[in-house]
Amino acid sequence: MENQSSISLAPKLYAIRDGDHAAFIEVYEAMHARVFRFFLKRIYFHDTAKDLTQQCFIRLWQFRHTLSDEHVLEKQVFIIARSLLINHLKKEATQRKLKTEAVKLLPVEAVAASDAVLERASEVNAAIESLPPVRKRVIILKAFHGCTNKEIAQQLEISVKTVEDHVTKAFRHIRQTIALLMILLAGMF
Repeated sequence: MENQSSISLAPKLYAIRDGDHAAFIEVYEAMHARVFRFFLKRIYFHDTAKDLTQQCFIRLWQFRHTLSDEHVLEKQVFIIARSLLINHLKKEATQRKLKTEAVKLLPVEAVAASDAVLERASEVNAAIESLPPVRKRVIILKAFHGCTNKEIAQQLEISVKTVEDHVTKAFRHIRQTIALLMILLAGMF
């Protein structure tokens, strides 16, 4: 079956390289589940695997002009996926290392204060989870992935002004949600 899919995708390589969007969609539909499983098997987080799968196909389309005749399309898709996985794992390792180093540098009083920070972080996460899907995606890309408004606009295929609007409304919602939680918590004690 592996050879059959490679054979059936062979003409798609040339079509995609020439900018045929319909051929790209066919390849996406034929391969996205396998690419998703590739990431999920290694990452274990559904949303992260989903994001990396989308990034893989976005890169395939963005860099379609660099597709090689020497390798089957399927192999090139998984080369992109592997590259994204390595970058993701390196980024996670760097973040873990920075957090570990920061904790080592903190005095004992600061560690106690970090519990309050963790509590606030969970409140922020809850506020983010309650956002509408597109706004949630925009704020995650902005705040956690460090993407610029222009990068977010390109990735989500929306205007930069729309991204700015989503960011503004998301931060307003997060502030209001946290303020409400603080009022509710203050009333409990």
